[in-house]
Amino acid sequence: MNGKQRYIGLVIFLVAAISAMVWAYGFVTNRQQGPDGMSIGVVRIDDVLEFNPSYADYKQAKNELELLQRQYELEQQALNAKSETQDEQLKTLALDSTLSDALTVELQTRIATKENELNQQLNSKRNELTQKYLAELKVSTNEYDLEIVNLQLDLYAYDARVYIDDAQRAAAMAEKAKKEERLKELLAKRKPSDFDVDSIKAKVQAELAPMQQKGQEELNQYAASLQKELAEKRDSMVQQQAQAIIANNNLPVAQEWNDTWAKKLSDKEAEVSALHEAILEDVRMRVTIIAEEQHLDLVIIDDGGNIKGLDITDAVKASYRVQ
Repeated sequence: MNGKQRYIGLVIFLVAAISAMVWAYGFVTNRQQGPDGMSIGVVRIDDVLEFNPSYADYKQAKNELELLQRQYELEQQALNAKSETQDEQLKTLALDSTLSDALTVELQTRIATKENELNQQLNSKRNELTQKYLAELKVSTNEYDLEIVNLQLDLYAYDARVYIDDAQRAAAMAEKAKKEERLKELLAKRKPSDFDVDSIKAKVQAELAPMQQKGQEELNQYAASLQKELAEKRDSMVQQQAQAIIANNNLPVAQEWNDTWAKKLSDKEAEVSALHEAILEDVRMRVTIIAEEQHLDLVIIDDGGNIKGLDITDAVKASYRVQ
């Protein structure tokens, strides 16, 4: 009786244990089964990546990429601000009339100087021609000039005389007046008439006309040449000042700067991507091995803990610890 009871109790215990095992197995199996009866596993990828030996290199490369991107943004902002300042400086230079005004004064001064020079040459020639034609109208010097000289000497002598009395002075002054009148007559005879003066002017003007025309043409050519010279001088000076502004700002060539930074960022992004992909590939390999060991048909990355399936995250972590 007692033996049978012990046997029955043992059977009940074994049945209960087997039932518990079946229930437990059924619970796990239900967690792994998908809608189509597939065995599903899940892995929390973010918890696994840091166990990879290359994860520190990946994090460092990623941080370097973020620093590069920040540096790029800061440099871009600084260069844009500097470029705007340079544009304003160049605009101010272009609108500044100080240089143009100074060169305009120089142009006017040099043209006036040239014009005076040509006028002096013209006046000199006019005087030369006038003297020439006046000389042709003069009466022979043998006829009047000697008497004129004598009269001038006599008149000078009257001023140097010492008179005894008023009567002598009065007589001398009367004689002096006659000689002065005679001197005027002689001098008048030596002068050309109004008709002769007009004739001389016409001759002089006729001979000066080609010289005047030539002088005007020379002045016009000089003014045009000088204006071109000063315009080139102005452009050169403005260009030098603009180059000084550009050199002072020392901005890089935009395309070269963009290309350099594009390569820097691209190279670093490629490095980060390669490291990340290598880590993921290593994780995929380990997940594949563990999935085969666990007889899983599918392993899904779980980011939020909402996917039902066998969690193999710890198993993947453990695979790194045994290396």
